[in-house]
Amino acid sequence: MFRRSFVEINLDNITKNALFFKNKSDKNIIGVVKANGYGSVDYMEVKALKEAGVDFFAVSSLDEALHLRKYGVNDKILVLGYIPYDGLNLVRENNISIVTVSKQYVEEADLDGINVHIKLNTGMNRIGIKPEQAKEVLDILLNKGANVEGIMSHFSSADCDLEYTLKQYETFKLCVQSIQHTFKYIHMSATDASIILNDDICNYQRIGLGLLGYSSYETPLKPAISLYSEVSEVKKVDAGETVSYGRHYTSDGQGYILTLPIGYADGFYRANTGSEVYINGEYGKIVGSICMDQMMVHTNNYYPVGSKVELLGEHIDINQRAKKLGTISYELLTSLSDRLSRIYIKDDAIYKTIDPRY
Repeated sequence: MFRRSFVEINLDNITKNALFFKNKSDKNIIGVVKANGYGSVDYMEVKALKEAGVDFFAVSSLDEALHLRKYGVNDKILVLGYIPYDGLNLVRENNISIVTVSKQYVEEADLDGINVHIKLNTGMNRIGIKPEQAKEVLDILLNKGANVEGIMSHFSSADCDLEYTLKQYETFKLCVQSIQHTFKYIHMSATDASIILNDDICNYQRIGLGLLGYSSYETPLKPAISLYSEVSEVKKVDAGETVSYGRHYTSDGQGYILTLPIGYADGFYRANTGSEVYINGEYGKIVGSICMDQMMVHTNNYYPVGSKVELLGEHIDINQRAKKLGTISYELLTSLSDRLSRIYIKDDAIYKTIDPRY
């Protein structure tokens, strides 16, 4: 790691978070590790989750599923999104499960021998079949020789609208009961719904962001992701001088300007300009426009080259930062690019380092 800007992932916290969800509901977990484990690197997150007994994982695409297989993940994998018809042979060969993205898909695709979860659209209106189509779709799948192993849906507003969440759940529950088919896997709740909703129809819960320690609600979850950089230059800037592109910051001559080797090409948005970072007990302020590969921070105190700077983590809460930027923590995490090394902590020590560039 020659450019010391990196994402730190605490594997122990991921394991503890999985155990929290398992113990809270007594439901098994489908560990959602899509988008490269929300930036944590999917197969490394899987390793931590398996220590909590998780043996079923979900991703967004066939490409992501095959990536897990490439790295030795032989457990059950469910693809949550659309798979082109010409990818279905790979689905069979790699024992991957799929969802019913639409009734048309079920009618047209060759699903013989494929593990299928019926996806009900209960109000998200993204993909899935209407509940009133469920029995007909089930019959088509069975006639085609598919292994209909699961049924599922997805909440649209579990973070903000309990009334609508309950309405979706009741729609799902009534549909599952009316089909009268034995499903091995019944699942609807993701992180937030698993915290606020007690359901009596599901036997699995799909947890993604919560495994990394984040939720819209107050919980004892342990955040597992931090973002760090280091000081590459420190200087005094005279009063009246400006900093960075566009000259949007003018120095008052007080304190110090620190340069850090991280920028928007690393997924640290330009919109973070004006936000805080944390260094050795002081909250510094990002000043001037964030550049592609570097940014500048104003501090009151002097810090030498090589000093560690926290951009997200224990002192810079990712949920609060996301709210300030008008987005969500998912976007901030998944935006962290593969230019950043990943350092894994286990038993309070560095366990592994992954440098995607070499």
